[in-house]
Amino acid sequence: MYANADGKVLPCCIGDYNTPLGNTRDTPIKEIWNSPEYKKLRLQMLNGEQPTVCNQCWKHERVGNESSRIHMNTKFAKFMSFIDETNADGSLDEMKLRYMDVRWSNICNFKCRTCSATYSSSWAQEDGNKDIFIFAGGENNDSLYEQFKPYYKDIKVFYFAGGEPLLTDKHYDILEYLIDNNRTDVTLQYNSNLSNLFYKKECITKLWNKFKTVQIDASLDSWGERAEYIREGTIWSDIENNLNLIKTESPHVKVNFSTVVSVFNIMTVTDHLAYMVSKGFDTSSVVLYNIVNPRHYTINIMPIALKQIAYQKIAQYLQTATSDGLMTQLRGVLRYIDNSEYDSEAHSKFKFHTKHYDKIRNRDFNKTFPELNGVF
Repeated sequence: MYANADGKVLPCCIGDYNTPLGNTRDTPIKEIWNSPEYKKLRLQMLNGEQPTVCNQCWKHERVGNESSRIHMNTKFAKFMSFIDETNADGSLDEMKLRYMDVRWSNICNFKCRTCSATYSSSWAQEDGNKDIFIFAGGENNDSLYEQFKPYYKDIKVFYFAGGEPLLTDKHYDILEYLIDNNRTDVTLQYNSNLSNLFYKKECITKLWNKFKTVQIDASLDSWGERAEYIREGTIWSDIENNLNLIKTESPHVKVNFSTVVSVFNIMTVTDHLAYMVSKGFDTSSVVLYNIVNPRHYTINIMPIALKQIAYQKIAQYLQTATSDGLMTQLRGVLRYIDNSEYDSEAHSKFKFHTKHYDKIRNRDFNKTFPELNGVF
C-alpha cells in the first residue's frame, strides 16, 4: 500500500494520481483496502488487463524497460500464493501488508527540476503556495501512524521516500518502534538526497547500525554544478562527505545511486558514472530511471543530432561495463533513446519552464550544460 502526502492511496508511488484507490484524509486504511477501486484493480490484474492506474509501468514496458511492476513481482514472488485468497468480488478478508510506502509529508530542502511542489515544501514555498507543508492524513500524522502500526508485525520492507525522508519525524518514530519491538530484521529502503544525516543532533548511522539490512538509493542525477542545478539545494561537497561518512560509520549499509535520466543529463550520464567510480563509489547497481513525466523534461524535446551523440557515448561506455546490472540499465537507456520521438509542444513547455525557474533561482541552463546548447 502506498499513501501520498496528500492522502491519496495508490498501488505504488508511480501510480496514476488521477485514479486513486482512496484517501487517508477521509477514509481509514482498513476500508480503503477493500474499496471499490482496490477490488476493481485486483480483478483487472487477475484478468490480465492493464488498469489505467498502472499506466507508467505499461509505458516503460512498451519501450523494453523493466517496470516497477515486473521488479516487484520478482522481488515478492514468494508471497504470490496470497493471490488465491482473493474473493470473487476482488476483496481480501485479511489485510496483511508486506511492503509499506507512506510519504508522511512533502517536507524537503530541495527543489529538483523533475519534481514539483507536491513533493517539496521548498518548491511550494517558492511558488507561493499557501499550503507549504502537506501531511499525509491531514495536519497531524499521529492518527495515520496508529492505523498502520498493527501491520508493522508482517511488513518485511519499509520504504522511505518523500519529500526528504531523513527530515521527517515519522520516519524516526518507525525506526524507534522497530528497535523497541525487536524487529530489526526488516529491510529498510530509502530514496534520499543524502544532504543531511543528522536529526536532533544525532547521526542516522547510529540507528542504521541496529538494523541488519539497510539499502539507500541516493538520488543523484549528476555531479558538481550540474547536480546543483538539476536538484536545487544540492551542495555537492556535502553529498560526497556524507557518502564517505556512511561508508566509514555504517559499512554494512548498501548505497546505490538512483539517477533520473532526462534531457538534463542524457549527454553526461556516463561522465557522472565515471566520476563516481573515480571517487571510489560502486556504480554496479545504479538505477537509471528513464523519465516519462513530465514530458517536457524527456529526451523527446532534443534534436536528433544530440540524441545520436548521447547514444554513441552510452554505447561506448557499455563496452567497458562489467556488471550485469549496470549493463542492463545502460541498455535500457539506449532503448529509451531509440523509442523517443520529437514533441514540439513539450519542447515549447521545456523552454518556458527552464527560463522561468532559471530566473527565479539565478541559474543559467546554457552555461551549466554547454553540451545541450542546441536544445534551445
